[in-house]
Amino acid sequence: MKFTLESEKSSASDGCSGDLIMQQAEMKAECLIACDLCNSTDSEEISLIDRDGDYLRTVICRQCGLVYSDPRPSSEQIRNYYRSGYRVDYKATFQPKPKHVYRAGKTALERFRRIERILKRSCRVLDFGAGSGELVFVLLAMGYEASGFEPNEGYARFASEVLGLPVAEGFYQDVQIEPESQDVVTAFHVIEHLESPYDAFKRVRDWLRPNGHLLVEVPNVEAVCQWPHSRFHRAHLYNFNLATLQMLGRKAGYSVVNSWISSDGGNIMVIFQKNNELAPVSVKIPGNYERVSCIIRNHTYLRHLFTYFPYVRPFQKIAARIEEQRAVRKLESPREILDALVMRELLRKRSSV
Repeated sequence: MKFTLESEKSSASDGCSGDLIMQQAEMKAECLIACDLCNSTDSEEISLIDRDGDYLRTVICRQCGLVYSDPRPSSEQIRNYYRSGYRVDYKATFQPKPKHVYRAGKTALERFRRIERILKRSCRVLDFGAGSGELVFVLLAMGYEASGFEPNEGYARFASEVLGLPVAEGFYQDVQIEPESQDVVTAFHVIEHLESPYDAFKRVRDWLRPNGHLLVEVPNVEAVCQWPHSRFHRAHLYNFNLATLQMLGRKAGYSVVNSWISSDGGNIMVIFQKNNELAPVSVKIPGNYERVSCIIRNHTYLRHLFTYFPYVRPFQKIAARIEEQRAVRKLESPREILDALVMRELLRKRSSV
């Protein structure tokens, strides 16, 4: 199941022929979704395809440099996709397989190490877009009060029924979270999927206690570790760099505590802290449009071939898959897989003291 634009459905039902990409390109004057960061409609088209070669019109805001899909599916289509189709589309499975649990468990431990410095023993942590629950599992195993929510029905049920975790099924607009009930909210690779990241940031601010923290990780639109054609994904409605992600937090009433770019440049992470007062900020980011568009334009196939990424990444993936197969072969259940990973982490921490 994939996103389907309303215009695509109409063309199919009318029996129209012709190149869909050209049809959509001719519509671009009518496709004016306002920038979620600065509300401008002054945008420039930078791509017409996604990483699978399917039609996806992507634009960049000339005022702040935020990159986003325009046009996009309807709200109902987006909800239906994430409720039932996204995981099948992306992982080819309704619920995670053992290899997915192992992979996600390792990632959850890496994320825990990055956020542990701001966690206090008594704090409450909410995982926004919890997937199959591996981060919630790790946090609980490490002694924190953790819960989460996930819109995908298959993965949410896996987390709650198979792993026995406090992970609710639902979208952030619908879940029942008490105001000022959370000390930390995490959102790993979630914000880029939302129709309005700004609205989500505001909602999270209501959930956070005074001086609470929001931790956000998203793909980096400036990344050059992937092939040029792989930059845009139909499920990613927004594409951030550090400047736009940080400004989004400031606009929604947060201060920036810290930020990182992953070693390969593929992901960015920002720790925000809730401000006591909302203060107006100027959301235009001078020079960011030029910076981002220049990086995208200059990331060519030829230049990519002269980096180490095309040659190292395939071997890294092969090595990871071999490790996964060996690890899950010895374990019978998802809980055993995660218990083994947590035990290994506890032993590592003990030996490093």
